[in-house]
Amino acid sequence: SATVVGVFLMVLTISCEAVRTQSRIVRASARMSSLPSVDEVKAADFRRAVAFAPSVCAALEDDDPDVEPVLTAMLGSSDGIRGFFVQYLTDAELQKPDSDEQPRALLNAMEHAPEPVLAELMVMNVVMPIATSLLHVRNGDVAMAESSRLTARRATAIVSATRPTAALTDLRCVLAACDKSAGNAAASVGDPVPVERLEFWKQFCEKWQYDEVQRDLIADVAGALIDAWGA
Repeated sequence: SATVVGVFLMVLTISCEAVRTQSRIVRASARMSSLPSVDEVKAADFRRAVAFAPSVCAALEDDDPDVEPVLTAMLGSSDGIRGFFVQYLTDAELQKPDSDEQPRALLNAMEHAPEPVLAELMVMNVVMPIATSLLHVRNGDVAMAESSRLTARRATAIVSATRPTAALTDLRCVLAACDKSAGNAAASVGDPVPVERLEFWKQFCEKWQYDEVQRDLIADVAGALIDAWGA
């Protein structure tokens, strides 16, 4: 319902503000504190993963050679993936996410992550802030709109840099769910689009009640990523 979507957007806004505020407080101490251990991040639920993320991101910023095995372990689960990217994609003061090349430690860690889980979350990290940014614009919240666009840009850059096969499949399904004619054309290239994944993204868009303009924006980005893939 509209009420559910409104509550979600309110929570998302508060969460983004909380992450930014916490990151400013934690950043200095994170650089001085030791990284969590591999065993700690393996055992972490989502909340613990979010708590570990600032020190992991700080280590990436500093090119800490010890960060790769920790990050590899962190990206081994859905909770770890979500917890890490909540910080990495939203903290405006981080520089590595906006560099021309993603940190090698991150790229290596992502190669060992469970691809279907990682790909789905990566594509969600592109789709959701694109849709949310438009809602913020409509509400006159320029700062939050830019924050959502930053998240979408960073997520798009990571998808472009890593190009997991499962993400390409999901992008084709997103395109089909948001733009029927373009989606049918994209789905006809290469491997057929799995019906269950197409249905998943259709239901996803319906769940969050994305309107035609939001779907058009999402389709534009998905189509551009697919074209850049050469698929």
